[in-house]
Amino acid sequence: MPKKIAKEVLNPYSKKMIEITPDLTVGDIIRSGQYGEFADYIFTDMTPDHWNNQLSVYGYETTGIEKALHRMQELASDGEEYIHYIYGDEERMANWDKKNVCLLHFPGPVENRPYFLIIPGGALNRQWGLIEGQAIAAKINELGYSAFVLFYRTKQEPVMNKALEDMYEAIRYIEARATDFHVLSGRYILGGFSAGAILAQEIGIRNLGWQQQGVPKPEMVFLGYTACLFKEWYQTWKTLKNSNPAKEDSAVFLRKMGGPQFTLESLEPYQIQEYIDESYPPVYLVCNRDDKIVGVESTLCLDHCFTEMQVPHITRIGRAGGHSFGLENGLEVEGWLEEAVRFWNDMTSSKG
Repeated sequence: MPKKIAKEVLNPYSKKMIEITPDLTVGDIIRSGQYGEFADYIFTDMTPDHWNNQLSVYGYETTGIEKALHRMQELASDGEEYIHYIYGDEERMANWDKKNVCLLHFPGPVENRPYFLIIPGGALNRQWGLIEGQAIAAKINELGYSAFVLFYRTKQEPVMNKALEDMYEAIRYIEARATDFHVLSGRYILGGFSAGAILAQEIGIRNLGWQQQGVPKPEMVFLGYTACLFKEWYQTWKTLKNSNPAKEDSAVFLRKMGGPQFTLESLEPYQIQEYIDESYPPVYLVCNRDDKIVGVESTLCLDHCFTEMQVPHITRIGRAGGHSFGLENGLEVEGWLEEAVRFWNDMTSSKG
């Protein structure tokens, strides 16, 4: 019964691993004391609604959060450090917003293999880490690889430029310590979801990509329900009446992209489709047609651009499943991550 489970969970001195069930609340999980520093990243910028929600609210079986929670339990219990702040102590002290920028490390079962860097979404306002970060990382461990989940800067206006800085600094951080992390330097896959996908997709473009930042080119990029039609979004926002609540809802995100007085010019650098060429890394795109938060049109637009530029890619679109679906177990695009990994393996093996 839920109440009995909750009592067991609330004992922080229990040596027994808690039983993960859909009836547990996020607060139960965090208060259990069995997640160490990982507890701070179940949900960032916690609010009472999330604290009190049962895990079933988030798609307990479909998103893959059960295995994510078990994997974090395992790691937290072995006494090693898995939270890595990517900026130095002096820089973090001098820049308040860099203080909490970090990587969660999920070591894989086999050493000296390529690694995955995962960027959760959250509308540039928070990180939806459990579903779009840790659940993906736990599955990648199952597939035999190490994974890192990036928690980047959010909330500021603008913050997109700073979050991109964090992404590139995270790559540099891992690359500089590849031997310590037991991963192959220069060989990685970058993936993101929603706002995290907006960050990840920029790595391949001419104006803001890997070549300008002096980091290795990723061997593949995977993008979950990404957005790219910012100019169209701006034009829609402009036509809405001030009395329409949708106008301010749109403005909140556009300010994080282009600043408090955002304009077409301030949004233009992130308009990925205008900066794609044949050098873009292979791409795996996934989304659902019934996504009411980020429309399928962005994924279709990128599919067209990659086709036109002859960039190797796979586009997987489900009919139903909405937004923030994680692994989407039991639904139409189930197995998308395994397919993406096979695609990457096929692409790398074809190069010899």
